[in-house]
Amino acid sequence: MEKKITLKPFQRVLSGYETLSKTALSISDCSELAEKYKQFGVDGYRIGDYSGPSYLNRYLDCSIKSAPMLVYKRDVFIPMVFRSANESQKLFSEPSRMPGFFVLLDWLIENRPEKAIISYRAPTEFSSGKMYVDSAYVAFRLSEILDGGGFPISRFKNLEEFVVWNRIYRLIESGQIGRHSRIFDVDNPTNVSELRMILQVVQLKYPETTFFI
Repeated sequence: MEKKITLKPFQRVLSGYETLSKTALSISDCSELAEKYKQFGVDGYRIGDYSGPSYLNRYLDCSIKSAPMLVYKRDVFIPMVFRSANESQKLFSEPSRMPGFFVLLDWLIENRPEKAIISYRAPTEFSSGKMYVDSAYVAFRLSEILDGGGFPISRFKNLEEFVVWNRIYRLIESGQIGRHSRIFDVDNPTNVSELRMILQVVQLKYPETTFFI
């Protein structure tokens, strides 16, 4: 029987003069996850410090000390520190959730790295290329996809059904401004790529999902 993974209080998040209590995995749980998710690109685990504005603290600057992290594709570090929210625990209680986390993370790094990476700067020949993932944001966006849109999206049979639904729920936004702008733009390669990624994530939880684009 697989060991149950539970997030525990983590009080090493510093913001200004405050110590903020969040939740995190134990280092032994990180060891187990590193082994379990090798196929997705996890190389190992470590304890480390990092700092910067992130969703963990409403995008205020904070420093995190001795955080448990997964090492991902060598130069990407995924802190296993999260907000105290249902979406965080679901990462480890639902089998489809962590695989979806990696699918979403890969897409964000490729298309919107400033969303997924804390204090993102494009790697150069003079930089180390090391990046720290805003794990709390990725967990939140994953919850938007699966908890907010997963079930209805799994029932859609064509693109038009999604476009109509998305006008109301705005899971994908084109970034266009104006009364007649399209919320989802089928001519926008990033919008199309994001929808394909979302369908891949949703199918992990709802295998009957149709890839309609």
